[in-house]
Amino acid sequence: MILTEQQKESWSENGYLVIKNVLSAKEVEDLRRSTDALNAQAQGLKESTDRLKLEAFDTGGTMLQMVAEPHDLGGEWMALARDERILDVVEELLGPNILLYYSMLMMKPPREGFKAPWHQDFAFFAHNRADLLACQLYIDDSTLENGCVLVVPGSYQLGLLNHFKDGHFTGIVQGDTSAFDAKEVTVPVKAGGMIIWHSLTLHRSHPNRSPEPRRAIVFEYKNPEAYLLGGSFNSKLEVRSVGLMVRGHDPRGELLGAF
Repeated sequence: MILTEQQKESWSENGYLVIKNVLSAKEVEDLRRSTDALNAQAQGLKESTDRLKLEAFDTGGTMLQMVAEPHDLGGEWMALARDERILDVVEELLGPNILLYYSMLMMKPPREGFKAPWHQDFAFFAHNRADLLACQLYIDDSTLENGCVLVVPGSYQLGLLNHFKDGHFTGIVQGDTSAFDAKEVTVPVKAGGMIIWHSLTLHRSHPNRSPEPRRAIVFEYKNPEAYLLGGSFNSKLEVRSVGLMVRGHDPRGELLGAF
């Protein structure tokens, strides 16, 4: 899957890109079954584990919000992380050497689902260079009603904004964000499609107000020459492992090449 010049220009200008129909209908259905199987593992849990993150909602229920590193939990997720249709696009944006930094399976249950105020991913894992991007592939149709991503086009060019308050990392952009509200773009994506955003692109999402779930898997990829600066601002839980080379090699010679 090769990007057109128009797509490359859009990425350079806006810092995000939508790619439709990456996965077939059958592939999406297979992933839905795999997602249901992971969700079943969370049934009966009273608290989060290292992989299954629960969320207590206003209605009083506790539901699975996120599965950490699903590519370590099933071959279908690892295969997806290595899928050439995804990596071909990532290569055009990051270069020939690609490291999978982490993966997350994000859940937004019907009539529920957490909200994510304005933030930049880079704030959670500051590196020496911002050669990181997120690929979010949708297992369900993503709409404004069920909590699709909203972005501020071109915001990655602002650099890293303040996510601290009273000396503590909040994971949310601080200060008056009304200017971002005015510039936001809603990015609905059909199941099987994906949105890619730069690690400095401002984005947010609202809770799921629909009767249907909104599930998506996020793969964070990076140029292996970008390295973490002293851990995360957030917590030890945000400090990622060394990652996995999925294409090319590490020019610094510190990681194993893809196989």
